[in-house]
Formats: sequence, structure tokens, C-alpha cells
Amino acid sequence: MSTQDSDDQHGFHRHGDNAYIAQFSDSEREVLVNLVEQIIELLSERSDNHVEDPLAAMVGITTHDSPPEDEVLLRLLPNAYADQVDASEFRRYTESTLRQKKHAHSMSMRMSLQMAVDGIIEVDHGGANDWLGAMNDIRLALGVRLNVESNCHEELELLVPDDPMRGVYAVYSWLGWLQESLILALMDDAI
Repeated sequence: MSTQDSDDQHGFHRHGDNAYIAQFSDSEREVLVNLVEQIIELLSERSDNHVEDPLAAMVGITTHDSPPEDEVLLRLLPNAYADQVDASEFRRYTESTLRQKKHAHSMSMRMSLQMAVDGIIEVDHGGANDWLGAMNDIRLALGVRLNVESNCHEELELLVPDDPMRGVYAVYSWLGWLQESLILALMDDAI
């Protein structure tokens, strides 16, 4: 999974008036499906149980008022405020909607990967936005595992070949390049 320097890697590009396409090898599709399914599973671990209050379910109020313990899930569903009381209150009214949106992005990405013919993905503008959201969530999750905040990219690029984090960093970088290709394809619409 080499990135920019590969001649046969094109990422996403505009196709027609409202379509964006990319072609993936079987192994690339497999990696993407695996990662997006992990995000779907992780998000579902924090589902709400609205047996006691169907009205709360209808208006999207979550039963969770504390942040997730899992550090990856916390990065995907962060606190909005430093003050714990404000953060808890805000979380109760917004987490469910945020989680549903992230889940929908991931499901859309997974579906288009599974429906690909000859590795070719074609998405419309809405699908492109779903892909951007899902890829961002995957990169956030990988970034937590790589400890990106304290490790600079230069240090991560110097990981020894047998370090398992080297492969994680390669996927993290590749997804960044793939996101950029989709953003540039979307910007073609604006020009």
C-alpha cells in the first residue's frame, strides 16, 4: 500500500457530473472493510438502552453522561467542555446523534466497498462525504493507537520494519493521502 509515489495509485477522481471513483486492490479493500467494521463495532458498544424512556430515544437523548472509558471511543466521541458538569449535560443531548452519524458514514463506506465490482468504488456527493467522515474516524482511531499527539510523524516514519506499528502508520498515512485525493476531487466541483 504505497502512497503518492506509486504511478498506479490515483486515489479518488471525479467521474462525470456528480460521481467520484477510486479503484482498490483486493487487499486494500479487505483492509478498509476490516477497519470500518471495527469502527462500526466500537460505536455499537456504546449504544443506548431506552427501555425506560422512549421519549428520550425519540428526541435523541442518550443514557450516557460520562465519557467512554476506551481511549479510541473517547477520541471519536470527545467531551465538548473541560468542565465535567457541562460536558456531561452536553453529551446527554448530542452523543446519540453523533454516534448515529458516524455509524451511518461507516455503514455507507462498508456497503460501497462490499458492492465494488473489480475493486472500483463509485460514490455520489453524499457518498463522498460519508467516505470522508468514515476515513476520518478510522484515522482518529489509528492515531490514538499510534499515539500521534506525542509522536511526531518523523519518528513514526523511522519505525523499524518489524515493528507492528509501522504497518499501522503506513495505513494511517495511506488513508490521509486517500482523503486528500477525495477532497481534491470534490474541489473540482467548486472550480
